[in-house]
Amino acid sequence: MSFSLGRTLIIGAGPAAFQTANLIASYCETIALASRQSVRWNERYALLEQSRVATCEAAKPSLEPLSGQVKFDHVFPDLTAITGRWDTLVLATPSHAYKEALLALPENALNDVKQVVLISSMFGGHQLVNGFFHSKDLSPNITVFSNYYAATKFSVCGNTDDVQTAGVKVITKAAKKRVYVHEKQKGGDAVSTFVHVLGNVGIDVVEMDNAFSVEGRNITAYVHPAFFITPFSLKHILSQNGDKKYMYKLFPEGPVTQSAIKTLVDLWRDISTLISHHSGTPINLLQFLNDDNYPVHEETISREQINGFSNLSPIEQEYLIYIRYTAILIDPFSTPDRQGRYFDFSAVPYAKGEVKDGKLILPRVPLEDLQTLYWIQALATHSKLRLPAVERILDIFESWLHDNKLPATVVEQLQSQAQENLCWVTKGNTSL
Repeated sequence: MSFSLGRTLIIGAGPAAFQTANLIASYCETIALASRQSVRWNERYALLEQSRVATCEAAKPSLEPLSGQVKFDHVFPDLTAITGRWDTLVLATPSHAYKEALLALPENALNDVKQVVLISSMFGGHQLVNGFFHSKDLSPNITVFSNYYAATKFSVCGNTDDVQTAGVKVITKAAKKRVYVHEKQKGGDAVSTFVHVLGNVGIDVVEMDNAFSVEGRNITAYVHPAFFITPFSLKHILSQNGDKKYMYKLFPEGPVTQSAIKTLVDLWRDISTLISHHSGTPINLLQFLNDDNYPVHEETISREQINGFSNLSPIEQEYLIYIRYTAILIDPFSTPDRQGRYFDFSAVPYAKGEVKDGKLILPRVPLEDLQTLYWIQALATHSKLRLPAVERILDIFESWLHDNKLPATVVEQLQSQAQENLCWVTKGNTSL
């Protein structure tokens, strides 16, 4: 079995790009990094320009296998500045930016690409990328992952002349138990290499026969819209009164209510419909939350209830999901302090947005979640499917904008983006 990625170009400016580079560098003949022009990328490029070094740190001893340092052979200031020929293209950008990133790449940089790796694909992302290459009469092996395999943030960046400490620093605070993967053509070097390197750091990689099954295994697509595209969350995100609310707490401290849980379960059914339409395998929502994300004690929810969740009535399903979220208000597996208090697991503050110069500026959550829902809406319409929960959440968002007299141009932009992506999907005219 070959563990070789050849000449590898990573596209992305976020922490995932640097952590991934660190893991795969020793399996690359050449490794390079580039990103779209932005203020943040310009800052990082300035740090990388001289040393080309990125340092990956681990937040705790169990994550030490993810730590290390990578020196890029090339760092390009912009996607249009990329030169050379590449065997492997790794897209470590947000999945909704695939189209813009691919369109910016020089033609010569694409001609030799044998494999494309999507580090965290949106639903249907593999078809979008396939359609792009199909339009250029190219057919690389596309490898799609369900989501990024860790939680990584930027750390303090060095500005020293010492090559060992200069460059960009990231720190990984957590790693997933497992991620899911599909490849267009079986037996490719990308999957074997990533299975190997992720296995070395304790992350299980589950191979699946259907790309939609993989792309449907990103839990944020289910949870985030239900909790964060609500009047409660949207009001707090745009409020300037200094109130504290938390993303995973029960109302009134947070957005978790019976209604939000019902929306979460309804959205799971919608996405399951879409996955099944494309011959994929939907998730067992409770099992996925418990086994792939964060578990609860069996005294709270039994294994029998978890395994049989998909066959329960809607009200029983909503009840168990509500129980699950009440059980992780604290970390049930943390060590209590002297007062018997467990770690406050759910106290995650919201990022804030604003209205500036007549434009609605939303943070990543819920902007990326809105992108996901408008995209799923476009896919469903194209497939002649009705997804009532998706429609209901988007109606709530659009009504909230109207009722609060907020700029609605964001809706037009998201709908337009979804339609443009759909054009690339249909260009591929084959499903992986």
